Amino acid sequence: MALITCPECSAKVSELASACPHCGAPISTAKDVASAGTPLATIQETSKKLKFHIIISAILFWGGLIMLFGNIDSVKAGESMSLLPSFAMMAGLIWYFVTRIRIWWHHK
Repeated sequence: MALITCPECSAKVSELASACPHCGAPISTAKDVASAGTPLATIQETSKKLKFHIIISAILFWGGLIMLFGNIDSVKAGESMSLLPSFAMMAGLIWYFVTRIRIWWHHK
């Protein structure tokens, strides 16, 4: 068992390791490439659609929060508060958690 140098962090790593214990970079040796035919790679399996849902839910939540704080001056003046900011925040928060559960559920 020999030590090789990690291509990312230059730390000494066992040639039998599949990833660097210091930085987590995949370690591909000549025998891995020869046996598999291709170098090892880390693949992220979250779909772009679910990532887009996370972004939209975050925008909805933070937009509602900003609208809520923007309404504070009008509430102090005696006007009634709109329910739109609260609804946007709750919808964004629920959407975010549902999307995170969907990502967890479909993860391989």
